Amino acid sequence: MSIIPLIYSANHMFVDLPEGRWLVDTGCPNTFGTPGHVTWDGVRQSVPQQFGSVTMREIQSHVNTPFVGMIGSDLLNAQDSCWDGPAGELRLGDANIHADASTVEFEDLMGAPVVQARIGAYTARCIFDTGAQFGYVLDERFVEGAISDGRINDFNPIIGAIESPAWRVEVVLGGARFTERVGLLSGIASQALKAFGIDAFIGCSWLSSRTIWYQPTARRLYISSSPKTLP
Repeated sequence: MSIIPLIYSANHMFVDLPEGRWLVDTGCPNTFGTPGHVTWDGVRQSVPQQFGSVTMREIQSHVNTPFVGMIGSDLLNAQDSCWDGPAGELRLGDANIHADASTVEFEDLMGAPVVQARIGAYTARCIFDTGAQFGYVLDERFVEGAISDGRINDFNPIIGAIESPAWRVEVVLGGARFTERVGLLSGIASQALKAFGIDAFIGCSWLSSRTIWYQPTARRLYISSSPKTLP
């Protein structure tokens, strides 16, 4: 089992590797970064320095802390792992699931996990995107009666720039219940995602106080029974 330092900072989920700090992103299909290589599970391998036409400089301008690259689903889905926010560890190969953890089955959509959750009063089919600092809904019914919370200005390597009103909504995923700040995704990206039956994105805002066992081999998540207070 390999243990990697796991850090929640600037509303994102990072790991510290020999090459520097990397953002962990289940919603990104490919790992890439400015060093041109990454050491994962003790093995150094070459990776692209950018994602298509999207450079790290462009992504960095939207994240308020320095980092060198993105760990994508190509590496994350190669083996099971445990994301232990309270312990500050990402453990590759850890299958020691707590007996009281809730189970969430997921589907695979181009490498990204798709889970069923409840957002507000409605059931939603959601991309679980650890690279997203906010959640997103694709239909206004999910924010009916929700509390307005300013505006979101965000960036996604696949979708591009995102601007939207924001709301606070209650999300229930397995045994986890949390409040997520969400925006409304519209336009061509929304239409394309709806064609795949996607209703929303769940981001990483709730993960720092939880332990998550991510098992892409079985297409399951296990979520610790209750959040823990960070030291």
